[in-house]
Amino acid sequence: MKSDFTAGIQAPKVDMNLPKYMTFQELQKLFTYLKHDPRPQRIRNELMFKLLATTGMRRQELVDLTWE
Repeated sequence: MKSDFTAGIQAPKVDMNLPKYMTFQELQKLFTYLKHDPRPQRIRNELMFKLLATTGMRRQELVDLTWE
């Protein structure tokens, strides 16, 4: 090739931050709190966090779930 067609194209910005994970003790604390939460959304919140923590599901995958 006589010319580089990729010259001048910038690479996308790469996020250098590593994800932050909860420890097992922090998860237990969260689940205990959710289990005793007096609000009406308690069951929904508990289910959502347990799905995220135990399946490796991403947030958007959880949001995209539908009842079928």
